[in-house]
Amino acid sequence: MQKSIGLDNLLSDNEFLRRESELRSSTIAKQDIFGDVNAQRHFNEGFVRRHYMLQSSRLFLAKCCSQFRKKPLSPYEATESAIHLNAYYLNLCGALDNLAWVLQHEWQLLPSVTEDKNRNKCGLFKEDFLGSLNSRNLELMNLFGQYKNWAKRLTDFRDPAAHRIPIYVPPSVITTQEQIDKFSSVLDQSNISSSFEIGDKPISEIYQEAQAVGNFEPLMVLSSTQGLLIYSIDRQIRSDHDIYLTIAKAIVDTV
Repeated sequence: MQKSIGLDNLLSDNEFLRRESELRSSTIAKQDIFGDVNAQRHFNEGFVRRHYMLQSSRLFLAKCCSQFRKKPLSPYEATESAIHLNAYYLNLCGALDNLAWVLQHEWQLLPSVTEDKNRNKCGLFKEDFLGSLNSRNLELMNLFGQYKNWAKRLTDFRDPAAHRIPIYVPPSVITTQEQIDKFSSVLDQSNISSSFEIGDKPISEIYQEAQAVGNFEPLMVLSSTQGLLIYSIDRQIRSDHDIYLTIAKAIVDTV
């Protein structure tokens, strides 16, 4: 089952670079303003570092898994793409958690919550957190409330990487019967022998030939109890990164 996000209103690469740079400039101005040492720690050592990691993963995926690419990924490119994709969602959720701890430490929103006690209550989209934020900054509370459903959906991408079966990037996709027949014909060579080589060809080379039958499409595959879930890498990353930058900039500008 393929999940799709429309192309309308998705930002360009240049616009992302502009907003990422603008956010980074804002963090430089705020790096020493905190009254709480742990708020400063989560800001500088957590959020800022993750911001660079997110940008690095986004740029790699935009280049390697471009929507305009047709050549199949090599096994190494597919593996590195999956590494960046899984890392992107781990760091996206981690960056939002860092920002939640920045607000918690700096504003003492939940007095009974520390990093050692009741820490699960600290989160930008958690009910107790939002309730406490109501009296401190209504604008941020409304912004976080607007994206509560989005935050829940993020766990579909973050949790597989952290706890279950990681997100997979297929090297290529076959869609026609002709491609299916050719794929099967090439792959059948690997069943002739159980050795690592067949004639002059390593089995790994045969697998690459089979993958080359198809065309590349920028898709990520999630394994679930309901079956395989398929998403567009380009559209999903652009949509999620847009929201991340909106939330992060609002917090950085406020603290």
